[in-house]
Amino acid sequence: MRLYGHTLRIQKHIKPTKKSIVAGLLSIAGITIGSAIYAAGFNIFILPNHIAPGGFIGIAVILQHYFPLLQIGIMIIIMNVPLLIIGLKRLGWHFLFGTIVGTLLSSVFIDLFAPYLPQLQTDAILAAIYGGFLMGAGIGIIFRSFGSTGGSDLLGQIIYDFTGLPFGQSMMLIDIAVIILAGVVFRNINISLYSIIAELISNKTIDIVQSGLTFSKAVYIITQKPAKIKEVILNEIKRGVTEITAMGGYTGEIKKMLLIVVPHTQVSKIKKVVREADPESFVIIAELSEVIGSGFKSIKERI
Repeated sequence: MRLYGHTLRIQKHIKPTKKSIVAGLLSIAGITIGSAIYAAGFNIFILPNHIAPGGFIGIAVILQHYFPLLQIGIMIIIMNVPLLIIGLKRLGWHFLFGTIVGTLLSSVFIDLFAPYLPQLQTDAILAAIYGGFLMGAGIGIIFRSFGSTGGSDLLGQIIYDFTGLPFGQSMMLIDIAVIILAGVVFRNINISLYSIIAELISNKTIDIVQSGLTFSKAVYIITQKPAKIKEVILNEIKRGVTEITAMGGYTGEIKKMLLIVVPHTQVSKIKKVVREADPESFVIIAELSEVIGSGFKSIKERI
């Protein structure tokens, strides 16, 4: 899977406090829960339907096709060991602690759960959808707990460290290579197509788990009549407004730009206010992945 989370950081030379110990334990608990969900999704849907998502877990699925006695989790740990050693030397223990915990727990759970969970050999598209969703949910929880499952994200970081190749490009190349190889090994192009579906759903689920479902919009209004628009938004729509001085790149004319963040349900009201106050305004409406702060999500809740 395409993994791009955070790592649990243990600060050097700082005496642990009760607060830091509790935070560390909560992070480990979150990594444990996420690893369990990740392993369950893989064992129930992905493995029995021969879906090989990108990353090391996809490589392990391919290897097990040739060596059935090898366990998936053990192979993942073995593949991660040299990367973790390199990572420890270059990045340090404090940076990789969450990755080590997440890699070990997710890999162990895959093998531990295998004999006890049902393996549903169902329609491959359904398996890709539900398997990708569960694995993405698990990885998202791990990331929110400042952990990682190692694999291609760690390899991508090391490749970047050595070569300067952008992280996203190296991740994409690794995942594409694994997915194509799966189709060749299983002699079925559909395997690669199903794996892409699982990959995409997993990545989207990771985003949702990390950022939550948000339906907020950022509205930028460049206007020569900011006072009237601002008054209505503040007093009637009851939303905050940030006023920014802007200058036209071509004309050099100074104007005011208003920035308003609103739920999607209030976008029509904002457009109505602008249309009535200054029809010549220039309005930009942008989708937001997450909004943290007063009137939206609590900072304590999300950070």
